[in-house]
Order: sequence, then structure tokens, then C-alpha cells
Amino acid sequence: MTGKILRTAFLAPLAFLAAQPVSAQVGASDLAEDYRFNQDYAPDPAIWAIRDEDTTIYMLGTIHALPRGFRWRSPLINQIIEESDVLVLEDSEYAPNPDALNVDVKITGRTDRRRPTSAQLTPEARPHWRDLIGRTVLPFEVMDSMPVMLALLTLGSTGDTDERGVSYTEFGVEPALEREFLSRQRPIETIEDSGEVMYSLLRLDNAEVMADLSRMLVEWSGKETGYFYSADWEERVGDEYWAAEHAWARGEVAEEFSIGIGNGLIGQSIDAMLLDRRNTEWAQWLQERLEEPGTTLVAVGAGHFEGDVSVLVKLAERGIDYERVN
Repeated sequence: MTGKILRTAFLAPLAFLAAQPVSAQVGASDLAEDYRFNQDYAPDPAIWAIRDEDTTIYMLGTIHALPRGFRWRSPLINQIIEESDVLVLEDSEYAPNPDALNVDVKITGRTDRRRPTSAQLTPEARPHWRDLIGRTVLPFEVMDSMPVMLALLTLGSTGDTDERGVSYTEFGVEPALEREFLSRQRPIETIEDSGEVMYSLLRLDNAEVMADLSRMLVEWSGKETGYFYSADWEERVGDEYWAAEHAWARGEVAEEFSIGIGNGLIGQSIDAMLLDRRNTEWAQWLQERLEEPGTTLVAVGAGHFEGDVSVLVKLAERGIDYERVN
């Protein structure tokens, strides 16, 4: 499965950008009619567990943004919520970390010092960069000044100005879980410092990255925005638009996963930083967590459980047995 930039399962560290992009706040638009969905099945998202004699850690793959009314709760999820002593997410405002990296300050510092992206692109690529940004609601000067990885992820999560966005983080899995644990006065923790994750990605802002961006822009040449991120992109409506969400809710787990920003240096770097590196660190965290008695629910993006560098693969490399519990 290729990651859907607009909605799916890996961009919790981008939460600091905004509560929700403008284009994703238009569920009442005329075009929303084209994106209605039908759930003629009982949802049962995939859940795994690792255990020892006094510890159980449940692992639930999540979708960070969903449309209003999309059902994903199952009896097993409800049971695990009741059993769990603590909830662990990628990021949460209810798990303050006084030692967390202030990524806003870091971004501001890098933005103030860097040359605009347009000045670093090839002459042939520059008009396509302006065209790509112009298809969003975002000011060109702001996007052009951003570290390039941040700009690309922001463009991907915001979408076109045709207002196709119909997913909302407020209907995603994490806010619902937060409400459940807060109402039970149970703690919420995070598995990582999301600021550190994002800043490690933003440092990839060099001549080689700019050369790859120039290549991508020239190859794209102003077609539909989706083609910039994937040559296999195609327009979908109705239930086909929600195919990845339906597959996740049914408990399907793909053999492959990529963030979905091409196969060049940029795509490979983003996959390495946001998937391989994090999954390796999370597997270590999970192994160490087994030393703490009790029951923990870890809920992180579903894409982290798919592909050949998944959390499950990393656990197996450490000799940690896991089981699918549904």
C-alpha cells in the first residue's frame, strides 16, 4: 500500500502545523457528495499483542484523519480500552514533555537562514514549483521559504484548492482514544518526541534534494497534483476514494507500504526517516516496555505495521514474539 498523503497513517508529527488544513474543512461543500461511503461490514482493525508473564502490550494501527461517521470501533477495541492501564500515541497534547524539542523555533531559524526553494531549482523546474503551490490555498512566499521537506509534506496534507478534502483529524482514531482514557482518568503517553522526528526530516534540505525536486517537477509538468506524488495516481470517488480506509477498518494488512512521494531521493529519504528509523526505535521502546508490569495500548499509524521495515519486522529482528489477536 502506498501512503495517501491527504489522510492516512503516518503524519502525526505534522500536527504542529495546524489543527487541520483549510482544504480539509469543507465537508459541507458540493463536492462532498462524491465522497460518500458505505460500510456494509463490521469494523475490526488489526491488533497485535506482545506479552510476558506480567505485561501485555496491545498494538493498534490507526488512521489519523477520517470522515465524519466512519465506523472503526470493534468489541475487541472496546475491551482493550477497558483493560488498558495507559494509552501510548505518537503525539498528544495530553502528554506534555518538558524536554521536547521546540521544533517551531528550529523551523523559524532554518527558514530565516535558507535561500528560497525557487532560487535553488533548475530554471525549467521553477514555473512548475509555482504552479504546484498555486493549486493550494497556501501563500507562495511562505511555502517557498520553508525547508523543502516540510513544504512537500504540507502541500501533500493540504491538497488542491478544489476542496476535495473531506477527512478530519477530529474524527480520527487518536482523539477518540484520548477521550476514552481521559474520561477514565488513565494516563496518556507518547512513544517519541515528535519534534525530534520532524526536525530530523527537515535537515534534509541540500543540493541533492533540490536536484531530485527539480526532476520531479519537470516530470510532473503541471498535470493533476496527485501525479506529482505518484505516477500511478488516479482520480477516485465514492467508496473507491476510501479504499484504504475500508481495508484498514476490515483488518487488512498490506505486504508493502510507502509514504508515497516517489521513488527518488526525496521519497527514499522520507520513507527512511518516517518509517524505517522510527519503527526501529519503536521496537526498542516496546522491548523495554515489557519490563513494566501492566497492560498498555499503543496506537500508532497503520502504515507502521505494513511493509518490510514495519514495527512487526523490527520486533522479530529483536527476537520478540508477537501475535495477531483478531
